[in-house]
Amino acid sequence: MARVKGRRDATTARFDRHAYYERAVQDPENDAAMLAKLFRRYRTRVPMRLREDFCGTATLSAHWARAQPGRTAIGVDLDGATLEWGRKHHLPGVEARVELVQGNVLDGEGAKADIGCAMNFSYSVFKTREALRKYFEVARSMLVKDGVFVLDAWGGWGSMKPERERKRVGNFYYEWEQVRFDPLTNEILCHIHFELAGGIRMDRAFTYDWRLWTVQELRELLLEAGFSKVHALWERTDADGDDTGVFYEPRRIDNQEKWWTYVVAER
Repeated sequence: MARVKGRRDATTARFDRHAYYERAVQDPENDAAMLAKLFRRYRTRVPMRLREDFCGTATLSAHWARAQPGRTAIGVDLDGATLEWGRKHHLPGVEARVELVQGNVLDGEGAKADIGCAMNFSYSVFKTREALRKYFEVARSMLVKDGVFVLDAWGGWGSMKPERERKRVGNFYYEWEQVRFDPLTNEILCHIHFELAGGIRMDRAFTYDWRLWTVQELRELLLEAGFSKVHALWERTDADGDDTGVFYEPRRIDNQEKWWTYVVAER
């Protein structure tokens, strides 16, 4: 449970964890554009319907719909309160084109989509091969015949050690804490904390009890779930080592302290 520390005043009462999370972590406009770009990389047509599993506040689904006339989206999440927050803050103007479903992603509710996604490592709640393969089977079944499924993945030796990263985002601080990693099971426990001016803190605003999956494990399980092809992408860097936003499909990669990338599966 999130804990707010500091002055108990109106500022504390307005400490909205979803709003701070979106500002610190998400970039839905660019994510929506990248999903469309990844789809077009492997298909000749334009994707119109998105399925966002573990959608949370559904800001990605809403941005997807707003980006182009005729686009639709379905967002699925277990947490009704979070979905309601998203309806209030993101759906005005696109209510007719974005459907939010409170349910289990394993139930496969809703219409089939051109492109499906599980972003921000949300699929990591599945800790066994059997459970994750089952989810991938359902995700595949919810795609049209030439559909594409997109995950993001992370790793590197820095992801496997206890640490706390702190960065300033506008008028507040965002903290990502890796509490522990178990090398026997690859289970990892992480928290997100926020701090406002004056030392007002929301500790454990979000907690993630996950398994850290490798790219090769994801590739194998996606193929076992029936996907025809799986592409593990990597981002090109410029001469200064900065990310370029251009992704390619390498055969080998040297490990890094921390890395993040896309895995794309063709139905």
